[in-house]
Formats: sequence, structure tokens, C-alpha cells
Amino acid sequence: MYKSKIGIMDNVLLNARRIIEGLRMMFYYKMALIGFFIVCAVTIIAIAAPLIALRRYDETNVADRLKPPSSEYPFGTDDLGRCIFSRVIYGSRIALMVGLIVMLIEASIGVVLGLIAGYYGGIADKVISAITDIIWALPPLVLALGIVIIIGPGLLNVVAAIAIVSWPPFTRITRAKVQSLVNREFILAARAIGENNFNIIVRYILPNVLSPIIVLATLTIPSAILSTTALSFLGFGAQPPTPDWGAMLAEGRDKMIYAPWITTFPGIFIVITALGFNLLGDGLRDMLDPKLKI
Repeated sequence: MYKSKIGIMDNVLLNARRIIEGLRMMFYYKMALIGFFIVCAVTIIAIAAPLIALRRYDETNVADRLKPPSSEYPFGTDDLGRCIFSRVIYGSRIALMVGLIVMLIEASIGVVLGLIAGYYGGIADKVISAITDIIWALPPLVLALGIVIIIGPGLLNVVAAIAIVSWPPFTRITRAKVQSLVNREFILAARAIGENNFNIIVRYILPNVLSPIIVLATLTIPSAILSTTALSFLGFGAQPPTPDWGAMLAEGRDKMIYAPWITTFPGIFIVITALGFNLLGDGLRDMLDPKLKI
């Protein structure tokens, strides 16, 4: 019991040292550091939305409709008198939630299929590769739009549609990495000592393919946010009064001349959030790729 506790503490300390080392390395990659701070800021805003927002996102006041930015309404109001600032702040929750859920679904499907195709090869590899090529050949946003039209609008339907059509990159990257590992000495040694295929995949192969998966997952989140925003802008995503950034853009597109703040501030937050994740993903790629390290 005492030895097991020591072993657990050693693992905890080792992981803590790795995290500290990763954060220290990030200071050598300025763009990654900027992206990290942007992502942290957006995450804090999303978590603390009830504390930061001045009003409820669905609170209407017709007497204050279409007011420009002021001390009372920092981002102005829309045509129903709703506070744009509060709606943008609460919208960060939806954006991050959508990005994370889509990324987790894509990674789960893509990594599992990539592991199977790369490790077993043969017919399994041919079938999975063919399906991956077919889905990848189709424009993902158009395919997601077709699925949403069939199953109906709604935020959950949009999330499911985007995830269903966007997993091929995970499969391709995982498959290629597994194929480069499957005949390495440590895999052959694991087979020689009687390890079954499941243990070999989970214990020896999966940890060695996590680096490119983590980078791709980071870059997938902004893509998911932008795709969801596009479908919401077309009216297939979150339905009113949900404060979705894409829906807010759609609500203000016919008022750009006399009330540009309705679309300006959600658009700025969309750009900043996507930029933050992209910078962080590029930085992680540079940090985790030995060929690109300083």
C-alpha cells in the first residue's frame, strides 16, 4: 500500500513537471503565448458570464432599442432593446461548448478508426480509407448543411452534423502515425511477451500518437466554431433568444448602415477566439515537433 502511494505521487509529480516544462517552453514561442492568453481570457469570460454580463441575455427593453454603445450599454442594444454586451458574453459559452463537443466527437471517431486502420491493415484499412476519402472529398460545410436540412435546425443538430462530416483528418493522421510505429522494436517485443492487440494499441501505440492529435484537436476547435457560426447565420443553428454569435450576425445584417454595432462586436469576438486557438495550435505544433523546435 505504501509503495503504491509512492508510485502515484511520483506520477503526479512527473506530470506536474511536464506541465511546468510545457508552460516554460511556451515563453519561447510568442505566438503560442498570445494564443494561450486569448484562449484563457475567452474561457474565463465564458465561465464568469453571469458575473461579467450587465443584464440577462434575453432581457428586452423596447424603449432602449437600437441604442449605440454607451456607459449603460457598452456594446449598444439590438432592435428588441437587448444588451449586446451581455449577449456577446453569454455567447462565448455557446462557442466554447460547441467547439469542445465537436472536437471530442471528431477525435473519438477519427482516432478509433485511424488506430484500427493503421494497426490491422488489410480489408479494415481499405474500407476505412475509402470511407475517409469519400467524406473528405465533399465540402464539409455543405454536407453538414444538407444533414441539418434533413434532421432539422437546432444547435445540437448542427453540432452533430459538423462532427459527423469533419473526422477524416483525425483518421488520416492517426493511421499514418500508427503505420510508422506498428513494426517498431518495442511493438514487436510487446507481441513477443504475449500482449494482446488491445493492450498494445492502448498502452504502446496511442501514447505515441497523442502529440499530433492534440495539435489537430486545438486547430479543430476554431474550425468548429466558425462552421457553427456559419450555419447559425443561415438560420439553422441556435434559435432565438439563444445568444449565438452567428445568429447575432444574422440579426444585424440588415441594420449595418444605421446600427453596425449589432454585428461588429460579435464579429470581433469570433475573430479573436478563432485567432487565439489557431495561434495556440500552431505553437503546440512547433513545440511538439522536434524538427521545428528552437
